[in-house]
Amino acid sequence: MLRGMSRASLAALAALSLLAPPAPAQNSSAKVRAAPSALAARAGSAVPWRSSLEAALTEALASGKPVFWYVPTIAGSFMDRKPEVDRAMLAGPFSWPRLIALLDAHFVPVKAAADKELCERYGLRRIEFIEPGFLVLVPSEAQPAGEVRARHDRLSTLHPAWFEAQLAPLVGAPMRGQDPSPLASPIAAPTAPEEGSAEALYLAGLGCWRAKDEGAAAEQWRALCAAHPEHPLAWKAAMELEGHGPLARGLESDRLLPAAALVASGHGTQCGAGVYGPAEVWRHSLEYLLDVQRADGGFRDSIYDFGGTDGLPNVYVAVTSIAAIAYLEGLERIDAGLLGEAAALRERVALALDAALRYALDDRNMAPEDTDERVWAYLYRLRAAARYVARFGDAGGASPRPNVAALATALIQDQRAGGAWAHEYPNPFVTASALIALAEANDVAPLRDVSDAAARATAALLACRTDDGAYTYGQTRAGRTPRADLRGSVGRTPLGELALDRWAPASCLGLEKAVTLSFEHHHHLEPVRKYDDHTDRFAYGGFFYWYDVHARIEALARWSRSATDAQRAAVDAFRARQREEVLRLVEIDGTFIDSHEVGKAYGTALALWCLAELDE
Repeated sequence: MLRGMSRASLAALAALSLLAPPAPAQNSSAKVRAAPSALAARAGSAVPWRSSLEAALTEALASGKPVFWYVPTIAGSFMDRKPEVDRAMLAGPFSWPRLIALLDAHFVPVKAAADKELCERYGLRRIEFIEPGFLVLVPSEAQPAGEVRARHDRLSTLHPAWFEAQLAPLVGAPMRGQDPSPLASPIAAPTAPEEGSAEALYLAGLGCWRAKDEGAAAEQWRALCAAHPEHPLAWKAAMELEGHGPLARGLESDRLLPAAALVASGHGTQCGAGVYGPAEVWRHSLEYLLDVQRADGGFRDSIYDFGGTDGLPNVYVAVTSIAAIAYLEGLERIDAGLLGEAAALRERVALALDAALRYALDDRNMAPEDTDERVWAYLYRLRAAARYVARFGDAGGASPRPNVAALATALIQDQRAGGAWAHEYPNPFVTASALIALAEANDVAPLRDVSDAAARATAALLACRTDDGAYTYGQTRAGRTPRADLRGSVGRTPLGELALDRWAPASCLGLEKAVTLSFEHHHHLEPVRKYDDHTDRFAYGGFFYWYDVHARIEALARWSRSATDAQRAAVDAFRARQREEVLRLVEIDGTFIDSHEVGKAYGTALALWCLAELDE
């Protein structure tokens, strides 16, 4: 079975694992970003990439075929995790045999970063064009640089039918359609693959992966790598085994899509308006979360390691806690009959909620010595626990009743001496988030010894607020005057004022003002969604999008509960505007994302939480 593989290939195969890379020493800021093995690094190389864009244009002019230009990055882009995003593309679309065949037969494919000259030639501007993306160019004698026939960036949901729908019509190629079988896959063939073939082994592994039998999936994919080391699916399988692939990252979809979702929206894999109604969004997003949740209940698609690789366990707990809240809200809607006949879905969601809570509340799943991301795990699992208790009380539900008081104590003990909380550094938005979590916990289980922590935290918050209501990015030092711009405080202003409204209402500027200011400056936040780093647009990054929008929605929801008759029209208008904005950002498979780093499970779960608050 292993005949034909070199010793180096065998060594690489032995190292393949579905587990994350070993973490560095606790409380380290080191980022352990493992490179793919030699076998995995071949992913995507079955596409006959030309040597340069100029060579591809020359060949296209002679052959009459259009150029397919895959753009992994552009000049001036400092987006983090570009190699990881590129790997997901190489092990996703560019490893699908049917897309490889389409590109080989009908296009002149080239993979090339866009340097400054190419960016100027084709109008590829940083932030406006967010990698990964591709252009289809048709050169002519009059226009050797090529007419741009198609341009797509912000590719986050990797689905074969969508890629074919963008490319096949350009060259008159037939659409292969979507395979509705239980093992629907990017390699769907007209006939069943032969036993032992690369396709059969890949599909067998995919079936095990979907069934959450990771060990069996690994066994099938290792067998694929050993038996067919020269096959593109073996390279893809190796990427998945090492955690680099789009399946492991929750980015690859093989679900049946509505025909309208295949129509280009002009915003990458964001769906066109009106394709999914609210009930369909809930169903598709819940199904997605069920798909990517691991067998132990956790969500581990995130690669957010700004605080170091050792903090990833805490990121997983935080994301799993947010998913648990999305499950709770989903159960509410199923029980209210808002999602139609959903008995089977309800049973699956209830079991998944139980598993998610068990994972999130198990300290063994955390990295307690890590101080960079620990606070997110503490505060989001506290919020999940408080909401679970509010829903089920002492009875009902499959999980044991969470100890809300103990979870709150852990969060309080994480507070810094100056009153602020910190993730990678002390700052007002984490402080506000912690205060909101404590307030929610206090609502369901009155907390002892919380007053002092709240008083010190609100003082730390106020030290960061400017006279016009903006909040600083980091914690303002004692005796310093806070300096911040409202244009960069779209999320921090409503978040800070909501925390003050809960614990020090006399100091609150008013939730109406906070929400109004947030909407007024939203256009500064919107363009950076899916950009995985801080940008020069007031330090926003993709990973702030749903967090900031959720902050505004929570402030709006609390304002709504206390609004006067005179304010009701404004509340309703903001609520309608925000609901429309959330639903506008649905991906082609009915899910959500804002950051490839934090992950699609996080984006989907937090967006559902946003919708739930708007429906309250």
